Amino acid sequence: MTMETLLLMFLLTHAAGTQDIHTVSKISVQKQQKITIPCLYDQKYVSFPKYMSRGGVWIFSQHVSHNRMSVEDNQAENVFTATLSEAEVSDSGTYWCAVTVSGSDPHVYLDLQVTEAEARLRVSSQTVSGYEGGNVTILCHGASHWCTIRGACVGRDGGSLERTAVSDDGGDVLRVTLWQLQKEDSGWYYCSNENSQMPVNVTVMEALDITQFTTNPSYSTTPLGEDRLDFRRFLWLLLLGAMLPITVCGAVMLIKARNKRKKRAEISNLHDDMNIQQLPKKNGKNNEVACENLYGFTTGNKPITQGNGKNNEVACEDLYETMTGNKQITQGNWKNNEVSCEDLYETMTGNKQNTQLTATDDKNIYGHKSEKMNR
Repeated sequence: MTMETLLLMFLLTHAAGTQDIHTVSKISVQKQQKITIPCLYDQKYVSFPKYMSRGGVWIFSQHVSHNRMSVEDNQAENVFTATLSEAEVSDSGTYWCAVTVSGSDPHVYLDLQVTEAEARLRVSSQTVSGYEGGNVTILCHGASHWCTIRGACVGRDGGSLERTAVSDDGGDVLRVTLWQLQKEDSGWYYCSNENSQMPVNVTVMEALDITQFTTNPSYSTTPLGEDRLDFRRFLWLLLLGAMLPITVCGAVMLIKARNKRKKRAEISNLHDDMNIQQLPKKNGKNNEVACENLYGFTTGNKPITQGNGKNNEVACEDLYETMTGNKQITQGNWKNNEVSCEDLYETMTGNKQNTQLTATDDKNIYGHKSEKMNR
């Protein structure tokens, strides 16, 4: 084959414009799996239509139009992606990322291989996410390097990418860790071996953007776990803070209710103790009898009447002072006992006392006191 023929074939398969579009060169995927192919383009093509074409020679290739292939343009990141669903062996072949412009369309080729068996180079998912300042880990099965789409790589045999580390994870698994993530780390990367590449999209979110996070088994993010733990602690503290005033109020209400029940029980017991049969029979001085009995019921003590010619006065004075807190003034009235009993009766019942009492009336005084105390 002459040099002229080789040059012609090269020009036919790699026309001008390839430097403006970038993608991987070869992808292998297992049958019935989904594969996404990223095509990065120059800013000057942002407003032009993008498409995928298929064919061994560019000028003879045709647009892929079946419904299992979809193209989505992300103009904010200058990348469009072609996603093939439920890949079939017959989908294997040469594809072209291309942009529709006037004149010759810029394009770049890639080779897609669909296999019956599991592909040697693979990842659990082509999309991973992490938070700013956090870490993200990708497990690349059958890979030896981790690279950016534009070509910078790091692998077992050396190389470097900023804030990126690789290590063996047993067998042929390459563990890739991106640490201290920054927003500019978002984008397309790929795992690679000597034969093919597998694209992986990394999305870096703001530290508090929890709603956009989706868990993915192909990576782990330690700071995210800590953020979730702190958030749960915050929720528990908030709940406890809200429950504390309710608990205190409930305890206070229970104590008040208990005290009220105790008071009612004491009043009920006092009423039971004040048996009407304890009143003495009619002795001609009904008001004296009433005062003595009322004094005993009120204070719990029997008045001492020995040595005092006016025993009822003593009882009524003491009882009046016990109930009202004031010293009774009895001077100037030769019937001090009647006055004090009248005052005492009026204090207890709110009614003026009829001093012409009988033994039955004594019971009425007792009844008034018992009824008032029951209230």
